[in-house]
Amino acid sequence: MPHKPDPRILLVDDHALFRTGLGMILREAFPGSTLLEAPSLAEAMKVAADPMLDLILLDVHLPDANGLSRIQVLQDRFGAVPVLMVSGSDDVSQIAQAKEAGAVGYLPKSANGAQMVNTLRDCLSGGRAFPFEGHGQAPAATVLSAREGVAQPNERQLSILRLLGQGAPNKAIARQVGLSENDVRAEVSWLTEMLDATSRQQAYDVAVQRGWLVP
Repeated sequence: MPHKPDPRILLVDDHALFRTGLGMILREAFPGSTLLEAPSLAEAMKVAADPMLDLILLDVHLPDANGLSRIQVLQDRFGAVPVLMVSGSDDVSQIAQAKEAGAVGYLPKSANGAQMVNTLRDCLSGGRAFPFEGHGQAPAATVLSAREGVAQPNERQLSILRLLGQGAPNKAIARQVGLSENDVRAEVSWLTEMLDATSRQQAYDVAVQRGWLVP
């Protein structure tokens, strides 16, 4: 299926340089395209819903939300528009989380211009675009887990869960794992939602129950 010649795309990302760079790539690859920008989920919700968007590019780590847990919120706002996750990480467990959450693709920010354009074209044409899928680049067990929709935390997220069990605040966790406090807040939000936990301690307890951590 060919993609729409003049797509309307909403980019939700708090990094201004990335938004500028992607805008340049879009204007060259899709001369008639319209790029709407928002640095946060709150700002994205203020974008006019009419006319309908063709694609939403959603950063995983936003200042006010974890993008992986907000896909449905945006689709409720803008209709059944496909959502392509964007992230500075190409960790396979996070890619699996994006699939489970309902994204149509996952675009690492480390991708070059041609890779970005190909990913956008695939998603605008009604396809899916995930790194490693079908290319034998990820361990077989990880790909199988992703296809089954089983999201499992990566090593950094396990470290965060371990620190949650110790009662560590976000500031202390940020120092320990090398993230900003906003990123930690987003990770904790995602982990508690993924584990269906109502508190930070419960998220740790569930991780132990699942065998991800040893108490």
